[in-house]
Amino acid sequence: MTEKTPSKGKVLVGLSGGVDSAVTAWLLKKEGYAVQGIVLRLWEGQDDRDRPWSERSCCHVPMVEYLCDRILEIPLEIHESAREFQEKVVDPFRAGYSSGVTPNPCTTCNAEIKIRTLLAIARENKIPSIATGHYASWAYSGDYGRFGLRMARDPTKDQSYFLARTLGIDPENFLLPLGDRTKAEVRAIALEAGLPVSGMLENQEACFVSEKRLADFLDPRKENGPDSGSWKAMTSGGESLGELRTGLGLTRGQRRGLGIAGGERLYVLSVDPRNKEVLMGRREELFTRDFTIDAPLGEAATPFPQKGPPLFVRFRSTMPPVPCRPHPSVPLTFHLEAPHDGIVPGQVAGFYDSNGILIGSGLLV
Repeated sequence: MTEKTPSKGKVLVGLSGGVDSAVTAWLLKKEGYAVQGIVLRLWEGQDDRDRPWSERSCCHVPMVEYLCDRILEIPLEIHESAREFQEKVVDPFRAGYSSGVTPNPCTTCNAEIKIRTLLAIARENKIPSIATGHYASWAYSGDYGRFGLRMARDPTKDQSYFLARTLGIDPENFLLPLGDRTKAEVRAIALEAGLPVSGMLENQEACFVSEKRLADFLDPRKENGPDSGSWKAMTSGGESLGELRTGLGLTRGQRRGLGIAGGERLYVLSVDPRNKEVLMGRREELFTRDFTIDAPLGEAATPFPQKGPPLFVRFRSTMPPVPCRPHPSVPLTFHLEAPHDGIVPGQVAGFYDSNGILIGSGLLV
């Protein structure tokens, strides 16, 4: 008996070694697609073979090889992306912190490395579509007359925000099978497919550096030379709070891990690398109503109409969209209906319509 020819054409699926991308490939194959797997090797010499699956870094090449060969039974391409990853994600990450902002490497990696690479390779090989295991789905925004990324059905897993810098792709060329499924449903599918769920790593953000290692990753002795000296911690009123080993890696709104003793809880308000100063204050000092963006994408580049449909914004993936509106006279500036403490320079502002569809984005300045 001859094998049935796939009826839905070919699709290039980005694999990481995690449950979500593997289930994506399995579902598409089951639906009749001819699935071609691809994994990006993001570090030179990356080989985690001697470590448990659950302790390996993002894009676990050996696990992907195992899944494609033993379970998914699909062809696999390993694409060397270490140089591009270093130049477009890691170096800007370091440079951002060195200039006093907090970059979002995951949105950058999705846009500049993962999705861009998949699209380029698909185009070179005349593959009509790409697919990933992100929890989001394409939908048409009646409010703004354009396609965008709808927030996932499972709010705890929504990843539309992490794709905020990829707007402009034709939805027919970018498949997202998991947007209408919950994590529990995806795990059940994984077990049905025979995937080694207990040993597979959950998708993680900032894959190349953990919060605990961030200060060492941005060590001022490496960034500014051996005589970099210590940093000063100051209040917004000019009072000295003592010295810090470094201010690199600190983020507006951060409270823990500062090493500053005081009678009240103090939060990072801003970081000044030039003068090696960290400005600190009370939590209420973090709240503001206005924010400005740079590098607008999607509907944000139009710009938004002054008296247009309802507009909402997110400053991080875990916050619900909050109402905002364009400033009447200052370009790329917006006003929030209520003050918010999550406006952090360098992070992404993701704009949504009234139905939770991502229709634009920009970088907070």
